[in-house]
Amino acid sequence: MQVFRKRYITLGLIIVALLVSLTGCGSDDGQVEGDLSLLNEDGEEVTLTNKERATVLFHFTEVG
Repeated sequence: MQVFRKRYITLGLIIVALLVSLTGCGSDDGQVEGDLSLLNEDGEEVTLTNKERATVLFHFTEVG
């Protein structure tokens, strides 16, 4: 009885986590709302949604 209860609780938590992550990743129409842009090293604004020009984005985190 305890084993089945633990399995159902674990299965329920996995399903809830999956639904929450899928809800967070989705949007109403599948399009980006607003303009995703950043400043490059020259101070120029770079739009991340421009499909005519590829953009490489580096993200560095502090270690230690």
